[in-house]
Amino acid sequence: MTDQDITELAAILVNEHGHSALRIARARRDQHRHEPHSTAYQLWDEIQRAVEDLLLETASAEPSLH
Repeated sequence: MTDQDITELAAILVNEHGHSALRIARARRDQHRHEPHSTAYQLWDEIQRAVEDLLLETASAEPSLH
């Protein structure tokens, strides 16, 4: 899976679930915590990080209310 694929999956999660996307991605990753070197764990870890990055970008792009 490419970095672009990961980013697109993260964007879909954020679009569908907003800030809950981070909780969802972490929960999916944690389902595989007993095998941290597995492909599933590593994939969800990358998606979780991409979701976090997207949420941070979105927050920094929003105008301040002050």
